[in-house]
Amino acid sequence: MGLNVFLAGLSLLGTKKSYDAQRAEAKRRAEIGVFEARQHVNDLFLTKAQAIDESNRRIRDMQIAESQNIAFFSALGREDRSVGALLKENRRIASEDLEGIERSAELQTAKLATAAAVAYKYGQGASAGLKAEATANLITGITDIAQNLDPKFFKGTA
Repeated sequence: MGLNVFLAGLSLLGTKKSYDAQRAEAKRRAEIGVFEARQHVNDLFLTKAQAIDESNRRIRDMQIAESQNIAFFSALGREDRSVGALLKENRRIASEDLEGIERSAELQTAKLATAAAVAYKYGQGASAGLKAEATANLITGITDIAQNLDPKFFKGTA
């Protein structure tokens, strides 16, 4: 009977170790989900910063081109409506470019925000699934151990 108790104890220890390992893996999965979500949020802010930088660069390019056009037409002695129309058209094109940059950045930002939410939820879901599996395995292990014990063991403790 002492051997049965010893073996049951070893079985319980193994079952508990397995449970602890699965719980540790669940915690790791949750942490990975949080890490991935944070990485997507970092990429989101980087995307916004790059869009601002690109917009500023486009505005500077437009201003430089406008200054050069004004200087060129002034050197030619032209200051009529066609010069104003050219400058107006250049501003319209630059404005469309800026709108395109903004739209692109908004789409990328939305994509990254969604990816962050999905990564976080996936990590939490995977963690919850592993925790539930660990608990089920623990209960199954204890039940199996109890079923394999000699019935005399239970009569002797009563």
